[in-house]
Formats: sequence, structure tokens, C-alpha cells
Amino acid sequence: MDYLRLKNHLDKFLPVYVTLAMILGFIVGMHVNVKHYKEVFHWLNLAVVISMIYPMMINLRLGELKNSMKQGKQLAIGLTMGLIVAPILMWFLIWLIGLFHPLSPQLALGLMLSMVVPCSSMSIAYTGFSKGNLELATIIVAFSFILAIITVPGWLAIYAASSNVSVPTMLLIITIIEVVFVPMFFGIITREALIRKKGTEGFLRLKPLFPAVSLIGMYTIVFLIFMEKAKLIAKKPEMVLIALVPLVLYYLISLGLLTYLDKALHINYKDHMAITFPAVGKNEGTAMAIAMSAGMGLMAIPPAVTPLMQIPFLVGYVKAWKKIAGMWKCTSINEEEEKPQTKPAAS
Repeated sequence: MDYLRLKNHLDKFLPVYVTLAMILGFIVGMHVNVKHYKEVFHWLNLAVVISMIYPMMINLRLGELKNSMKQGKQLAIGLTMGLIVAPILMWFLIWLIGLFHPLSPQLALGLMLSMVVPCSSMSIAYTGFSKGNLELATIIVAFSFILAIITVPGWLAIYAASSNVSVPTMLLIITIIEVVFVPMFFGIITREALIRKKGTEGFLRLKPLFPAVSLIGMYTIVFLIFMEKAKLIAKKPEMVLIALVPLVLYYLISLGLLTYLDKALHINYKDHMAITFPAVGKNEGTAMAIAMSAGMGLMAIPPAVTPLMQIPFLVGYVKAWKKIAGMWKCTSINEEEEKPQTKPAAS
């Protein structure tokens, strides 16, 4: 099987497949009793996320991971943007929107909650799809989840001192183990086993298969997200529209700001992508869990609709990676990566 052709096809039509996954997920979700299968969907989501991240981790190189730990400037930018700047920016946008249309306090708190949670577990996959520094992205994601145990309750306490919001600390700990460390552990073992069994050339021939599997996993998780939240979105469409405005502004400003900032600070292209996706993307699943544990249904709407904006913006940024790489004058990244994959096959 031509794994490279499959990978290129899935990558080329990425916007089409994501859009179809959103539409199909919403349609199916309107006819399925999601609450009845809540436990099933929890484990299904976990399995799909791991199936999406695990193949990426097979391409992880421990030597590069150690080097990424030494990239203090990149780590500082990624963590500061994701855990400090993002909530401040949303706070400002809530105030700005409120000048034109008063927001419900619970809806506003939900918008803040969408920004104070750690980065999306899909950030690692997005980084891989855009030829970014996978090892650096993994480190930023790991640190974001660890620090979020402090920053999430901290930000919520500052913004909503009068609200009793319980933060599921164990959920954050379990999440980082499930979606980062478990796939990383098995990915490294699988890589070493494949190299021992098939040799370096054999491994390089298999290499395009891993991002192809990750792409299929991404399309599946998009379908599941919209299926599970379809009825909530359909029930309060006006709340969705209001919540979408600050979210649109957040992604536009954040992506533009990071692109300008990283270029100005002479961060290389691969590191820029590794910083951008963990810093901008948010884990709406964790945000939903916090909202539900607080017993505030309206507060859960912004995290529920975040994928409506997050997925198109981040997927669009992934799809535009060649143009973005051109800004860094490194348009040959794809050619350099695919060269060793095709060469052994021809020999």
C-alpha cells in the first residue's frame, strides 16, 4: 500500500473531511441520546484521542525531546501565551463585547473557562501535521497540563470570586497521563521495535502511515465532539452566536500575534508551530467537565461551541503551513522530510 499517497490525500482534503465530520456529527447527535451512552462516549473519545496522538509519538526522537527541554525561550513563550495572555485577552474581549451586548455572567464565566484550561491534546497532532517541532510541542503540552492545576482555579478565583466552582484536579492529572505520557511511552517502544525488526530504511517506508492514521483519528474526534454537543448547541442558538463573536476575535488575534511575535523574536519555523498550537488551542473537554461539576448549564455553552471556531482556525493554520513556512523562508521542509521516505522504496 502507498502510505505516502494516502497521507497526502488525507492532508490535501483536510478541510473537506473536517467539514463533513462536523456536519455528520451534528446530524447524528440530534438523533442520538448521548447522555444514555455517556460512559461509552468517554472511553470512545479517549481511545480516538490516543489513536490520533500515538502514531505521532512513534516518530518522536528522545534526543530531540531532551534538546527541547533546553529551549527556555520557546517554552516561556508557549506557556505564557497559553496560560496567561489567553485569559487576559478573553477578559478584554468579554468587556469589549459587553459594551455592545450585555453578556450573562454565567456565559461570560464560561468564556473565561474556555481560555483558562490547558491546551488541546490535539495540539501535538496539529504540530505534526504542519511539520513543526513535535518534541517541543509535547513538552509545552505536558507543562501546560501540570501548571493548569494552579492556573485554572487561580484565574477562576480572580474572575469569579463570588462563584463556587469546583476544579477537578484529578481529571487534569489523569488527562495528561492518558493523552501525553501513555502514547509517548508506547510510541517510543514501538519506534525502537520497528527499527530493530525492519531496519532504518524499512521504518522510513512505514513513516507516512503514522500521520495518515493520526489524520483519520482527528476526523473521528471532530465527528464525536459535534455529535455529543449537537443538542446543547441546537437548544440555545442565540447563546451560540453571542459566544462565537469573542471566540472568533480570540483566534484571529492570537494566531496573528504569535506569528508576528515569533518571527520578531527569531524563533525558527518548526519551533513556531510547536509554540502556536499548544498556546492557542484549548482543551474544551476539560472545560466542559469543570462547568458540569459546577452545575451551571449556561456556563458550559462556550466550551461546547469552542470547537466550532477552534477546529476551523487551527486546521486552517495547519493547511496554510507552506505559506507560513515561506514567511520563514523554509519552503523546502516538506521536500527534506519526504526525500528519505521515497528513496529506500526505489532502491
